[in-house]
Amino acid sequence: MKIVLVIDQFDDSNNGTTVTARRFAGQLRRRGHEVVILAGGAPCEGKICAPVHRIPVFQKLIESQGMCFAKPDEEAYYTAFKDADIVHFYMPFRFCRRGEELARQMGIPTVAAFHVQPENITSSIFLGKNRRVNDFLYWWFYKVFYNRFDHIHCPSAFIARQLESHGYGAKLWVISNGVADAFRPAQVPRAPELEGRFTILMIGRLSGEKRQDLIIEAAKRSKYADRLQLVFAGKGPKEKAYRKLAAGLAHPPVFGFYGQDELRRLINMCDLYVHASDAEIEGISCMEALACGLVPVISDSPLSATGQFALCAESLFRAGDADDLARRIDYWVEHPEEKRAYAEQYALRQDENRVEACVARAEEMYASAIRDKRRKGYRKVPLSRWRRCTSPSCEAIRRNFCQGGTVRTLLFWLFTTLLSPILWLLDRLWLGARIEGRENLDAVQGGAVSIMNHVHPLDCTMAKVALFPYRLWFISLASNLQKPFTGWLIRFCGGVPLPDDIHGMAALERGMEARIRGGAFVHFYPEGMLVPYHEGLRAFHPGAFTTAVRAGCPVVPMMLCRRPARGLWAWRKKPCFTLRIGAPLYADASLPKKQAARDLQLRAEAAMLALERGETPPLAVGEPALEAE
Repeated sequence: MKIVLVIDQFDDSNNGTTVTARRFAGQLRRRGHEVVILAGGAPCEGKICAPVHRIPVFQKLIESQGMCFAKPDEEAYYTAFKDADIVHFYMPFRFCRRGEELARQMGIPTVAAFHVQPENITSSIFLGKNRRVNDFLYWWFYKVFYNRFDHIHCPSAFIARQLESHGYGAKLWVISNGVADAFRPAQVPRAPELEGRFTILMIGRLSGEKRQDLIIEAAKRSKYADRLQLVFAGKGPKEKAYRKLAAGLAHPPVFGFYGQDELRRLINMCDLYVHASDAEIEGISCMEALACGLVPVISDSPLSATGQFALCAESLFRAGDADDLARRIDYWVEHPEEKRAYAEQYALRQDENRVEACVARAEEMYASAIRDKRRKGYRKVPLSRWRRCTSPSCEAIRRNFCQGGTVRTLLFWLFTTLLSPILWLLDRLWLGARIEGRENLDAVQGGAVSIMNHVHPLDCTMAKVALFPYRLWFISLASNLQKPFTGWLIRFCGGVPLPDDIHGMAALERGMEARIRGGAFVHFYPEGMLVPYHEGLRAFHPGAFTTAVRAGCPVVPMMLCRRPARGLWAWRKKPCFTLRIGAPLYADASLPKKQAARDLQLRAEAAMLALERGETPPLAVGEPALEAE
């Protein structure tokens, strides 16, 4: 399979989500899959880069949490998604939300993962225990992202229960993020600074919800405070505060960020692992420590899944209680033999969570998602009240288009005709638009199918002006007409939304053929999705050419070409456009209809590429000869 992993950040292994994505990618490749990473940051093999999105005011806070956000980029999405079997989205933010929309346009099956626990966000703004705020974020994540998926990856049974309780209506796949095979017990010489000390480790971002402050307080209250050495593996905004808090300890804590090999060695040097986090979807860092045979003491917070790994009561402490944590630390200091016995059990238990086994389970999820997409399509997403109020009704547009009606059609044509001069002025002044080859339209007798590359949000207005005064209808994705306010502009230009069911598509095809026979143009974007300012042509869908063959009409190729912004348009940072219209192309009447549509598509592609080069494509030979069905 070709699998695309979409994640905002992939370069730095400074958070659990990125670590998980990197391990999944590596294991999937070892299992023979082609894996493409779509993320922000620096380029590397197997990765398509998107720009990094910087957020004013909050950027410093975001970076302090070891995060960055990627900016949506249609060219990057198209390059990554082309020929993909499935796309796996990791986060519910803007980059993944836009990616899901385009994957849907391209007809690619999708799955999502739930890696962003609301409490991780709210703790950074001191609202981590505010249930209303956290419930709102669960609702908002579902409303804007997760309600579009039939399959959601949950790293733990705990987070699956959370999603169920918040109304997430999808199949929830409980699949651990997995532990890398490198994390195993090993005899490692102790660093000199750790010699003779009982070393306690915690791995994780230095932020409020991870509660490193609790470990410092517990160390101060321990009977063995003079023997304890704390090691915090991670970085984050709380480091300065924690250094100050630890001022009274006999041995100052060690703070540092470690790569995988260094971290594995460090774990095997330590005596005890403490996981004090109040909120945790799974706790990959704790799993790594356990896999190396380090006995844990874990918070029993109801918002953390990590407590599931405890094998005995002494490996749990009351969440937020420094005294109880100190008692647990003291217990393990006093019982070294019991600790050694449990160390072996903890290491063996984590063999069940190795990355290889988890990725095998993920393959089952991918296969199920692909089957469901083929069988029943995408999950339908209800429109928000805002979109219903600010966009036209797709059902009403399709109904009116398919039913026809002379008076309504004439009124609509009159309205859009009056709109054309305004659109031409907009295109000319804002985009520096030019039109070449209008004389080729003189050869069209009656209606036709027109086609054009899709490289600008306003290219429908250019097509409308170029084909004036013909009656023109655009075949568009329903999502385009559902955009607030913009949907009305597309509607007024003649936009007709594609249905998402077979019966609706059959009715639309009959409506298109009737309109063409009545002398109208039906306009297609055979590339499908919009990729702004894309050079050349992308793969075509066959719908436009099948319609032309069925209706017995020509195809009019048009190519929107870029040119440098000069003269009056020198202020533009992006190129201006020239719309070139080619001669009409007719289907080969000697071929069966399916082959005729394919042949027509290939000739149309060649004609559009010739128009892009500024050449005159070969003139069409013959007249329409196929009888309409």
